[in-house]
Amino acid sequence: MLDTARNFFPLSDIKRTLDAMSWVKINTFHWHVVDSQSFPLVVPGFKELSDKGSYGPASVYTPNDVKDIVSYAAARGIDVIAEIDTPGHTSVISKSHPEHIACPEATPWSSFANEPPAGQLRLASPGTIDFTAKLIKAASKMFSSKFFSIGGDEINTNCYNNDAQTQTDLAGRTFEEALDTFTQATTGALEENGKVPVVWEEMVLEHNVTLPKETVVMVWISSEHVSAVAQKGFRLVHAASDFFYLDCGGGGWVGDFASGNSWCDPFKTWQKSYSFDPTASLTADQANLVLGGQHLLWTEQSGPENLDPVVWPRAASSAELFWTGPGQNAGAALPRLHDVAYRMRRRGVNAIALQPQWCALRPGACDLTA
Repeated sequence: MLDTARNFFPLSDIKRTLDAMSWVKINTFHWHVVDSQSFPLVVPGFKELSDKGSYGPASVYTPNDVKDIVSYAAARGIDVIAEIDTPGHTSVISKSHPEHIACPEATPWSSFANEPPAGQLRLASPGTIDFTAKLIKAASKMFSSKFFSIGGDEINTNCYNNDAQTQTDLAGRTFEEALDTFTQATTGALEENGKVPVVWEEMVLEHNVTLPKETVVMVWISSEHVSAVAQKGFRLVHAASDFFYLDCGGGGWVGDFASGNSWCDPFKTWQKSYSFDPTASLTADQANLVLGGQHLLWTEQSGPENLDPVVWPRAASSAELFWTGPGQNAGAALPRLHDVAYRMRRRGVNAIALQPQWCALRPGACDLTA
C-alpha cells in the first residue's frame, strides 16, 4: 500500500515500485490515493476536488494517468485497488465543498482528528450522502479491479459533536444509525458498479453498520484483532501495524516533540514481518477467510527521495511469507533477501543493505549463533 496524499509521488516512482513488486510476485497494489492533506485524483465530474485540493497542477493523477498505472500494473500481474477513505480523513474536500465537511481544520487538531488537518464528511447530511455516493461511483469506474476501498477508519465523534450542522442533520437519530445509512449509500454505489467494498477494521469491530457479506476487511490496528474480524465472517487482509507498517520507527513528526516517537514504534524489521503467522488463532474455516497480506507505507515522512530504501527489500519478506506460509527459517531466507536487494539495485531500485557486505558474502557467518 502506498499513500500518495501526505506527499505526492510521480508516476515514475509508482511504476518503479510496481516493477519491484512484480520481481517478488506481489500481485496487489493498494493505492491510498487521497486523504485529509491532499486530493490528487482527478475524478470525472468532480474535478474541483483536485483543482482546489491537490498540492498543485503538477501534483495530480489524471484519468489518463490512472489508465496508464492500471495498464502498467496489469502487464506485470498486479491488481490496483484504489481507496477513497470516508467519512474521516476528508478535510481537504472543504476547499471545494465546505458544506460537506464538519470541523474543517479545527484546532487543536488532536481533539478532532488523529492527525492534522481535522475535517470529516457530514455523514448525517442527505446532501453529503448523495455527494459521497456519486463521488465513490465515479472514482471506482476509473479502476478495473473488482475491489474498491471506502476506508472507514479513525472516525472522530468529537468532531461531529461540535458541528452544529451535523447535530441538526441527525434529527433524533444516533451517530451509529447515521453512519449505517451513510455506509449503505457508499457500499451501494460500489455494488451498482459491480465492485466489492473494502474497509478498515473499525467498520466491523467498532461500529454497528450494515456491510455486504462479500466485503473485505483490512486488519491494521493490531494483529490481535484478526480473530475478531474472522469471527464476524468477513474475508480479511493482514495489514497489521505491529508487523507490516513501513513508516514505524521514524520518530515524531508533528512539530516540537523532541522526546516523541512514532505511534507504532519500533521500526518493523524484515525479520519481524517474516515471523508473522497468517493463520494464528484461526480455525480451519476462519483461515479460509484470509486473502493475503500487505506491507503499508504511510508517507508523513516519505517522498520520492526515500521511497525505495523505506520499502525495499523489507516488503519482499512478506511476499515470501504470504506465498509460502508461516514457519519459514529467517536465517535461510536472509541470503535470498540479500540476492533480491542486489538484483533490485542493479535494476535501478535503491534497496537498502541488510548487513555489512562482509556478512552478505558469508551466509551465516554473522548469525548470533555463529
